[in-house]
Order: sequence, then structure tokens, then C-alpha cells
Amino acid sequence: MSLTGALNAAISSLRVNQANIQVLSANIARANDPNYTKKSLSRESIYLGENQVGGVAIANYASAVNDSLRKQWESLIAKDGTTSAQNKYMQQLQQVLGTSTDQAGLPTLYTQFLTAWQNLQTSPDSDAAQQMVIQYGDQLADEVARIAGAVDAIDRDIKTDIEGSLEDFNGLLEKLFEVNLRLRSSQSGSAGQTELIDQRDALVRQISQYADVRTVERENGAIAVFTASGLSLIDGPPSRFTYDGVNIFRSDDPTQAVDLLFRDGKLRALLDLRLDNSAKGLPASSDPATEIIRKMRSQLDAVVSVMTTTIGQSTTFSAAYDGAGSSLRIEASFQTTIAATPASAQHSTVFLAGDLRPGDIFEVEINGKIFSYTAQETDTSLDQIAAGLAARINTDTTLGVTAINGVASLQIVANASDVPFSILSRANGELPELRSSFFTGTDRYTFQVNQALLDGTQQLKKNAANDVVNALNATDRTFTAAGIALSGVSYKGIFTGMVGTSLLGAKFILDQSKFNAESVTQTEQRYQADVAVNLDEEIANLQVLQNAYAASARLMTVVQQLFDTLQAAVR
Repeated sequence: MSLTGALNAAISSLRVNQANIQVLSANIARANDPNYTKKSLSRESIYLGENQVGGVAIANYASAVNDSLRKQWESLIAKDGTTSAQNKYMQQLQQVLGTSTDQAGLPTLYTQFLTAWQNLQTSPDSDAAQQMVIQYGDQLADEVARIAGAVDAIDRDIKTDIEGSLEDFNGLLEKLFEVNLRLRSSQSGSAGQTELIDQRDALVRQISQYADVRTVERENGAIAVFTASGLSLIDGPPSRFTYDGVNIFRSDDPTQAVDLLFRDGKLRALLDLRLDNSAKGLPASSDPATEIIRKMRSQLDAVVSVMTTTIGQSTTFSAAYDGAGSSLRIEASFQTTIAATPASAQHSTVFLAGDLRPGDIFEVEINGKIFSYTAQETDTSLDQIAAGLAARINTDTTLGVTAINGVASLQIVANASDVPFSILSRANGELPELRSSFFTGTDRYTFQVNQALLDGTQQLKKNAANDVVNALNATDRTFTAAGIALSGVSYKGIFTGMVGTSLLGAKFILDQSKFNAESVTQTEQRYQADVAVNLDEEIANLQVLQNAYAASARLMTVVQQLFDTLQAAVR
């Protein structure tokens, strides 16, 4: 071995050791980076010919890999993305309804509504008891409207989330495409390629949060990405996706929805939450996190229906109220028939009914002015009462209205178009009783207590309380809506069943979300244990390399001394 050969061998060894130390230093510096995998350097011998000293060189750089665990981790990330999104909005819905049936507004308000009717049953002449019935009925209707509005807000939030998530999804595909381009042009086995592969795998994991993916490796570390159903996400230029408010489309084919080709991930969960197959005539999904907006809307409308319908297996609440007889011997009720418009005049009709007796006092209050007529011995029909009231009203020319008497009725007509007026009628100091429709409206938006009760122009039927309480307590009712079917229940059972069904669904999703999150964590830990940096191992390797580096340096020192000695001898 020549001195020059020995020196070259020592220098090449120093260079390789220096590169190896740099790799180990990078491993140690990024030991806590979850997107970094352990790097290593392979050596190869340099052959310069027979009887020639070659030395060593860097063969290639490599990253620690575990493909099976990596793919399992990506799959679990997609499942976690699904249940995390589901849980987020299911919990929001539970906050709207109440986190338990005891705290939920609908069952609580219904119970208060029932109690108010029971108090009215005990004290039918109590004005306070009447007002409590109306008050809790109004609060119950307001709660339905509040939930309906909150469900609509959640629906809008989910829609916005889909749009934002899809934009993020498209951005991640673009980034992965750029990494693929750099990988294709990188030197195989280089340090730069191993860094790009880490970036590639980190991007795939981020994409997995939105959709279930399968990867196929192409040249030089670049990859193609597909959903589990075969939808191409990136294989060359990336696909780009758009959302029209109902379906997801690929930008290059805006006529063919691809929703069903996403089977897991956040996008699938969000699409399912807003899914509504009612237009297709399909029943609601049995999955608690699918079609939740449709289910809640359907159930709220069904609640309105059971509170307003007069048809049922047993007497309904509305049928019980409507069927009760009036407790008033004589009454004067009015009905507004046409609202004031620029083209027509407002007019109302006061209807007189009952058993007329001398001394009965009839009052009509218009715009705060009271006009009264007391029945005389000579008044034998309600037509005469109407005529007497009309005569008194028409004496006041400042009201802006004209009274026209008819058959047991009195019509009040505004003297000009688009001029409103207020009216209130009484007989013997009693407001007229509301004959029917305690609740009005046909859906969750229009459901309310009859306006005549709210504005105080009519009162409840005092004779209705017994029948209403019996109807409210009956336990043979059925309740069917999207996502729920109850039988043999009372009205309270309907309200608690609706909230309870949603609560059970939310609990199921919460448990699934926790399980999937734990599975992701455990799989990540297993993956990191296999491919991540072990500090103790790296420090031990670093010490070995430092010793090798010192040995090579020592060899160079010895060669230098030999050169010095030889040069001195020649001189």
C-alpha cells in the first residue's frame, strides 16, 4: 500500500463518516417530528484495480419504512375523520335539544303545559290559570321554532364546512402533485429524495382525513392516489372537485356526481349529515349520523302535526279542545277577514250568539274607545242588539269606521283603504271563547298559539280543561317521522322519545369517535416506534462514528508524519 493510497482511503472514510454524522445529527434534531422517518446511509467500497487501495463511498440514503402500518394508519385516519365530523355536529344538535331528556326544552315545556291545563281543570274561572296555559303553550311553540332555526343554522354550517373542506382537499392534492414532480426529477437514493418521501407521506395522511385513499407507487417515489372505490384523486395532474350545495363533482365532468365514491373521511361524513333522500321517496337512513337534518325537520313537523290535528286513534289534543262546548251563555266574538291594503279597506265582523236576556251588556272596543249596549225587555233577538251597537258606534265620526248591522252580526268597515284599526268585544264583561284551534300552523315555522289568545281578544274554553287533560295523558298514541317510530306513548312520550332517540344516536357516534381516535393514536405510536428516531440508538451510533472519524483522522496524521520523515530523509 502506498502512502498516497492510504491517504486517499483515510480521506474517503472521513467524508463518508462526516456524511453519516450529518444524517445522525438530523435524526436527533428531528426526533420529535411526527412527519420525519429515521434516515440511514449505506456505504460501498471503491475498487481501483488489483493491488490498489480504493476506500469507501456513499451508496445511497434510505428512510425507515413500514408500508403495512402506514396504510393501516391512513385508513384509520379516514375513519377518524368520518366520526370526528359526525360527532362535532351531533353534539351541536344535542346542545340545541338538550344534553338529557331531563334538561331538554321540549319535554320540560310540555310538562309545564300539561301542568297548566291541570291547574285550569281545578280552577276553570281563574284568569291566572288561563294565562299560564297560554304562556306555556306559546313557549312550547317558540321552542319548536327555536330548534327549527338552530337546525337550519347547523345545516348552513355543515354546507360551509363542506365547501371549506373541499377547498382544503383540492389544495392538498395540488401540493402532493408538486411533491410528485420533484420526486420524479430527484436522484434515486439521494438525501433530497428521502426528505420528499416524508413530505409525500405526510400529505397523504392529511388527505386521508377528508377521504379514504389507496396509493400506488410510481417512478422514483412519486405516487398515484385513489379512493377505495377507485376514484382517481391524483395520477399525474390532480383532480379538482366542486360542490353545488348538494353533490360533489369533478371539475372536468360537472354532470356526474361522485359523492358515493367517497366512502370514508370528513367529506363523506358531512355529505351524509346533509343527505336528504325524501325527494327520491326513500325512507330515512337508520344510521344515526346520516340525514340528521332531514330527520330533525321531519320530526319537528310531525310534532306540529300531532299538536294541531283533530284526527287520531284516540282523541287528540286539538279534537278535545275543539269538541268542548262553550261555558258562556251569551258572547260576542269578532273575526278579522281582510287585512288593510292600498286597494281595500280593513273590515271585521262581530258575531253575537247565545241565550239573550234583558240586562245583558255588550261592548265593542274600537281603537281604545268602548261602545256599550244593554239589552232591554223589548230586545228579543240578537239582531236588535247588533242594531243598537251600530247606532252607538256611528255616532262617533272620529273613528274612521262605519258599523253595519246584520243578522246577529255587526260589521265594522274602515272608511278608507289601507287604514287599520283594533277591535275587542265582550258580553257581560267576558271575552269570547276561542271555539277551535288552540294551536295554528302547518309546520315548524308557522306553529304558534292562536293569535286571538296571544293578543287577548279571546279566552280559552273553560269547559275544555277536563277533555284536554285526558287527551294529553292518553298513552295509546303513535308517532312516526323520519328516523323515529313510537307506539303506545303519550304526548310526553312523543317529546321525550324524539329527544331520547337523538341522544342515543349522539352517544353512539361519540363512542365510535373515541374508539377511532384511540385506534389512530395507537397505530401512530406503533408506526413511530418502527420508523421514527430512537435517540438512544442514534447517540450510540454517533459515538461509533466519532471513534471511526477519529481513527481515520489518526491515520491521516500517521501518513503525514511518514511524509514528513521521508521528505527530511531526501533533503
